[in-house]
Amino acid sequence: MRFSISFVLMVLIIAACCTVARPPGHVVASENHFENGVKHYEKGQVKQAIHQFEKAVEKNPANFKAYYYLGLCYKRQGAPKKAHRHFEKAIELNADDDVWVAKVKAEMGTAGPDKAKKK
Repeated sequence: MRFSISFVLMVLIIAACCTVARPPGHVVASENHFENGVKHYEKGQVKQAIHQFEKAVEKNPANFKAYYYLGLCYKRQGAPKKAHRHFEKAIELNADDDVWVAKVKAEMGTAGPDKAKKK
């Protein structure tokens, strides 16, 4: 009996360790959508790219790269308000990386005026 309880506890501990080491399925799905979005974006298929990036952030709201690319898509479509909103979210989610923040702010600067901020 004592051996059985010890064995079960050991199996549970090992299973918990293995689960932590593997990314949750939604993070993997988010990365897959992100990669598909980049492919569409690079081909100039902005609507399809937006769809994939939106799916990416739906699966993983912390996917700052997907927000950045959403900003790029809306910038390309001539929608600066939407572009700025997504760029700001990309900065917020990765604010500790100064290089990243500078890169996103540079894109924001060329997206056009954010009319919502001028009010």
